Amino acid sequence: MKLNQLIVINAILFIGLGIAFALYGPLMIAMFGILETEGSPLMYWYAASFARLLGAALFGYGFLLWALRGKIDDPSFPGQGRGLILALVISNALGFVVVITQQVSIWGKPAGWITSGLFLVLLAGYSYLLVKKPTSTA
Repeated sequence: MKLNQLIVINAILFIGLGIAFALYGPLMIAMFGILETEGSPLMYWYAASFARLLGAALFGYGFLLWALRGKIDDPSFPGQGRGLILALVISNALGFVVVITQQVSIWGKPAGWITSGLFLVLLAGYSYLLVKKPTSTA
């Protein structure tokens, strides 16, 4: 798989998830079992506001990746691809660690396993591209 293809997949996933969390935050976090306990109505709105904030961040991150997809092979930015790949490896590794920790200790829901799998697949893809020898363009 090429870097541009993986970035496009990552961008589409994050834009879609960003829209879902921003518009349907309470529904999305309910899939993780976050709002299942009886509590104050104020706690519900705190959780919903953070879900919407996550949606905005995912949406922005997705569009940032979408904007970068064609710039990787641009000759005016030599060597920037490896730096971007390293940043995406670190980002997805951190995301995977956080999600798997929450899944095992708190959530225990299928949505958590899907999310951890998503981060793991992205981490594996970007890690592969990081260690793969660059192909010559001669």
